[in-house]
Amino acid sequence: MSLTQVKLTLREKLDILPAVASIIVAAVYALLTGLWRTERQAKSLLLHFGYAIMRKSTQRLSPSQMQFILPGSTTIYNRFVKKVGYKPESVELSHGATGHWIGDPNATNVVIWYHGGGFGLPSNRGYINFYAQLVRHLEAAGKSVAVFSLTYTLAPNATYPTQLKQAVSCARYILAQPNRDPATVFLGGDSAGGNLVCGVLSHAAHPHPQIEPLPIDGKLGGAVMIAPWTLLDTEFPDQEIYSGGDLITPQVAAPWATAFLGRAPRDNYTDLFHAPTEWFETFPVQTVLITGGGNEIMLPIILEFSKKFKDGFGNVEMFVGHRECHVAPVYNSMLHDNTETEQGKKIKSWLVELAH
Repeated sequence: MSLTQVKLTLREKLDILPAVASIIVAAVYALLTGLWRTERQAKSLLLHFGYAIMRKSTQRLSPSQMQFILPGSTTIYNRFVKKVGYKPESVELSHGATGHWIGDPNATNVVIWYHGGGFGLPSNRGYINFYAQLVRHLEAAGKSVAVFSLTYTLAPNATYPTQLKQAVSCARYILAQPNRDPATVFLGGDSAGGNLVCGVLSHAAHPHPQIEPLPIDGKLGGAVMIAPWTLLDTEFPDQEIYSGGDLITPQVAAPWATAFLGRAPRDNYTDLFHAPTEWFETFPVQTVLITGGGNEIMLPIILEFSKKFKDGFGNVEMFVGHRECHVAPVYNSMLHDNTETEQGKKIKSWLVELAH
């Protein structure tokens, strides 16, 4: 989505200035108090500072306001390919979606990635860095792989099930490639993108009444989800919630979930957390990896979800990165911290083992 497509009211525009002021105050406070940090906080002062900005930004600004300020996913992609000298490879998909290639489209293995951001944020440079790192790492291990990332319509400009339709069309496009073996196709997603991975697998096993079925001749090679957002509840379960080591807060759940759902009721495609265990049994995928950060506020929900997924499906691995935040492999890179995360290392090794 480009800046010209985001329309704000005059009040929303005027509200951006005091919002930015409050973000600056939060950033300065984090800088002054971040010299002494505990295990529940970020590993470095840079990350502590960056997380504080992210927490305040998502609390203070609406999805539409953030879209107005931030460059769109396609803009970020085009800047990257120009910087590194790649030829841009973009594909117009059905339902208004776009797919972007990182790596050779003719690679043996394809990782379809659905980016996160509460369905309201575009992707950022951290995602492109993450995709490029995956491709380089697997190529160094002798595996031919490319990433195909989906740019979907952001909420509230479109609501459920639009994003799921677009995610399914993305998978359909890759699976329809000549001589494409489903075993060489991997689904990946983080946060809201992890929700879309769950939705695509659910749709393949239990067709959504509003979406064309997605028949798969065999099983996908695997599915990986970083901190999947599978429970859209606007209130977290009874537990102590400390946000100081993460980049999101519980306060973002209600407005961002509402923007995504619109008037649609929640179901097993939006909230896989609530699905019965038998719902998972026929998912057409060989294996599943779920990761989370040790310091993220969603970790108890992610752990409980992974247990339910394993009870119903079987071949599920859960991995927790020590002292890492929500979607650390992406957002740490966005904040210019290039230290490899534990979750990032795990995902790379998992893909190296499975890729053909």
